[in-house]
Amino acid sequence: MMLSERDLFDAITNTALAGCNADVNARRNAIWRAATALIADVLRESDPFTRERLLRGLPGELRESIIHLDQLLRPPASKLN
Repeated sequence: MMLSERDLFDAITNTALAGCNADVNARRNAIWRAATALIADVLRESDPFTRERLLRGLPGELRESIIHLDQLLRPPASKLN
């Protein structure tokens, strides 16, 4: 049975976080190498046009992801009563 895209993403993310005890910085190089290997395989399996489109969009997607992660990891603002 093939996982849905969301379930596959969750499985990959949860496995990486469990493998480094949620300390991504402690295993940054291993996680980076795994991520680039996955991206490289996706690109390798893509047709040339799609590959170039994906490569051009990658910097913007990475920047957006950094902003999104910063927002997710930011402690919630305390509410003044």
